[in-house]
Amino acid sequence: MHQCFSSFYLRSWSASLGALLIVLGSQLQAQSQSLSELLASTPDRANAILYVDSKSVRNFVVGTPLHKDLPEAVGEVRIAADLDLKTFRPNWEIGYVSLTKLTEASNIATTLGGYVDSILNRTVVWSPNGSYIVPMANDQVGLVRPSDRKLVSRWLKKDKHVASEFLAKHAAQSSQFFSVLLAVDIEDVFSPVAIEERISKLTSLKSLNAKQVVSLLSTLRGIRAVVSKKNLDDCIISIEFGSSPELLLPVARDFFVEVLERNQSSIPEAAKWTPSIDGNILSFRGTISPATLDDLLGIFTVQQQPSTLASNASNSSPNSSAEKMALEASKEYFSKVTGIVDRVRNYSASNTGDRAQWNARLANRIDELPTLNVDSDLVDFGVRVSKGLRGNVVAMQQANINYGTTGAVNRGVVAYGNSYDYSVGYVYDVNAPAKYQAVAQGVGNMSYRELISKIDQMIGDIRREMTNKFQVQF
Repeated sequence: MHQCFSSFYLRSWSASLGALLIVLGSQLQAQSQSLSELLASTPDRANAILYVDSKSVRNFVVGTPLHKDLPEAVGEVRIAADLDLKTFRPNWEIGYVSLTKLTEASNIATTLGGYVDSILNRTVVWSPNGSYIVPMANDQVGLVRPSDRKLVSRWLKKDKHVASEFLAKHAAQSSQFFSVLLAVDIEDVFSPVAIEERISKLTSLKSLNAKQVVSLLSTLRGIRAVVSKKNLDDCIISIEFGSSPELLLPVARDFFVEVLERNQSSIPEAAKWTPSIDGNILSFRGTISPATLDDLLGIFTVQQQPSTLASNASNSSPNSSAEKMALEASKEYFSKVTGIVDRVRNYSASNTGDRAQWNARLANRIDELPTLNVDSDLVDFGVRVSKGLRGNVVAMQQANINYGTTGAVNRGVVAYGNSYDYSVGYVYDVNAPAKYQAVAQGVGNMSYRELISKIDQMIGDIRREMTNKFQVQF
């Protein structure tokens, strides 16, 4: 089901826009480019759009890691992207970010370790983090990832590109009532043949006519997630079809949850969401947690890089001493890595497959952290943490494969013995598959606990080393 229905679940909302900002000042500007204007200006056809009102979201997630990743210097974020729907990672991303007053392009380049360039007589900054930053009017920056100079040039030419009807409709919506909007166009993506094969394995659909379900799912047009402007208690995930999805309504919530579980990706709050139908749209409405919202925004790492760079901009200057710059960059890097480790530790996973996906995403976040001026031993520490997380991902996945294979081969047949004449017989144990799965989960969780213990030791060691080196408490 993963390939067919990855668009149904926004738990694989995984990394990665390198939203590279340098921001200074205090007053946000009101004017900004609209999402519709952005969508129309992309050089290639986008299949996803994202809007974030950072100020509103910050108010919802006080005290969480996401709050730290959305600095006050960032206002509204608008992004258009081409998502790979198998991995839910962007092939390219282009966007606008409304800021406080930004610093000179030369300062941006110095802080990032990049350089100032000129494309079509426009000043741009190349960043080693794989992005271009384009200073714009009204205290905005344009962001382009990957750092493809030709892509930037094509975007700046503003050649109009026809957007899909689904995205154009949602891009034109007023942002007055929502703090987050994510819309993904999935029309004509899934083959009816592939859909039929995959839905045959879903328990939640057993009571429905398979041909009717295949016919309906073949008309999928897009999926949209919206978070209210007021709080996280009003989130709506809508799936749009080419015809009424009424036949799914009786099993809609069970279907949604099962798709998540079978793809080892869970949204704990999804089991309490209320399904409804309006025309050709099936919607789920309810509360979204800060952790799930964090994962949603994690498709585009808007919440990661801005805080680091905003902090660097406010604390450093091109005239800072090398020692001071190294201290500031190293403390920021250490804080970021340990914060990511806290997210690993505090993540509530329903199974090891879910945890493996989360750990892989957070390993990517560590790899994408800026390392300019960071102490080399500290960078090595970050690399070892990242490698440890990936090693744990492999261990958990391998345990699931090993015990899944064993269960499939034995097919629930177990031996029993007679204690008197040592004869052996066989009986079918209907609980065997669940037992094998439990063993796999146990092995995976043991690997995870061992990793966390090792990382905690690494954190203690590097903290003492850095404190001693810089004579400042880390």
